[in-house]
Amino acid sequence: MNCTVLAGSELKPVQGKVAIGDGEIQAVGVDVRAEHDDAVYDLKGATVMPGLIDSHCHLIYRDVVEPYDIELRKSLPEATIDAVFNAQVLLQKGFTTVRDVGSRGNIGVEIRNAIRNGGIPGPRVRAAAQIISAPGGLGDFHPSHIFEDHPYRYGLAAQIVGPHEARALVRRQLKDGADWIKVGVSGTGFNPLCPAERNGLSDIECRAVIEEAHQQSIPVAAHAESAHAVRVAASNGAETIEHGIYIDDVSLESMIEHGVTLSPTLAMYRAFAIRGQSMGIPMSIVDGHKRTHEHHTESVRRAFHAGIRIVAGGDAGLRHFPQGSCVEEVAAYVELIGMTPQQALQTLTINPARLLCIDKEVGSVDAGKKADLLVLTDNPLLDVTVLQRTESRVFVMQSGAVVDGRLPLCGSVPPVG
Repeated sequence: MNCTVLAGSELKPVQGKVAIGDGEIQAVGVDVRAEHDDAVYDLKGATVMPGLIDSHCHLIYRDVVEPYDIELRKSLPEATIDAVFNAQVLLQKGFTTVRDVGSRGNIGVEIRNAIRNGGIPGPRVRAAAQIISAPGGLGDFHPSHIFEDHPYRYGLAAQIVGPHEARALVRRQLKDGADWIKVGVSGTGFNPLCPAERNGLSDIECRAVIEEAHQQSIPVAAHAESAHAVRVAASNGAETIEHGIYIDDVSLESMIEHGVTLSPTLAMYRAFAIRGQSMGIPMSIVDGHKRTHEHHTESVRRAFHAGIRIVAGGDAGLRHFPQGSCVEEVAAYVELIGMTPQQALQTLTINPARLLCIDKEVGSVDAGKKADLLVLTDNPLLDVTVLQRTESRVFVMQSGAVVDGRLPLCGSVPPVG
């Protein structure tokens, strides 16, 4: 009781109450009445919004400065421990669902299973396995002499050569439980050996990955930064374009035609470009992002005004851009892209819920949905940066259970008579 609810997919502010039972939202509004023995909580004017969804997460990323930190500095068991730690951190910060778009080994899938089975705390996870890459591509981080020109087996990416290897790897990942396929179509500023403008896969290899995944009814997330990579991934029907730094007219039309969603991770790339040196990021990586930042911002702006669905992704886990920094994404959308606060908040809630096909369960505060809630002292519709302030978080609820913070109990409804 005594709260502002950002209700429905439109996040419309409603004064009143939220009734919760059996892990679900029972009712929202002014006329909600408590029944006998119901616990009643006074939220003292706080704002209730849906639990957050990070659409571009790597649960293994922790204290990362450069590619060496993702792979060679840590063993697979250490990376697994990092993922367990990060899952709990994200949940405490209000992220009740995440999409893990690439991990070493099959860690993301196993973390998903452990959370689902109640073994560890964390958000609901939709997981990809290793990123599908190629020699000299997105996930080939190390000079050729390091492994005598062989791929590193326990890396973030698995390397394929040709369409037959691409299809075979997709099948193996599905056998091992992946919810999504992640394909690295272009390079990235984070890998100086394969920059953003370079194409990491051939068109035939990219097409084979997407076709095989779709034949098995599994969606594809395409890391695509170059204009050519965006066009190839979109025209072949990848469900999401990750980053999309160089979106040109042709690729934009293809994204519209195929209903492709954009996950820009704009705030993280902006942090590289603007704060990278103070974050300890190597200058070769900082320079790469400085070169692309304005292109990236303009591409996201054009996609938004063209009606492309946008979902917020953190790509977080850097030393000074830790897990949960996905909340900076909405501020970047308001400041740089021209979104209203409501539109920006939708990229963290209902938009990703629709992308993940779970919008009947989560993504908005509506009767019949799971009680995944984030309660804040202030209204993010008035200032989206409230999401970045730890002290503004009152509590986090997942499926009706408080997982961080404390509910202010003010009593229970006495029996009638």
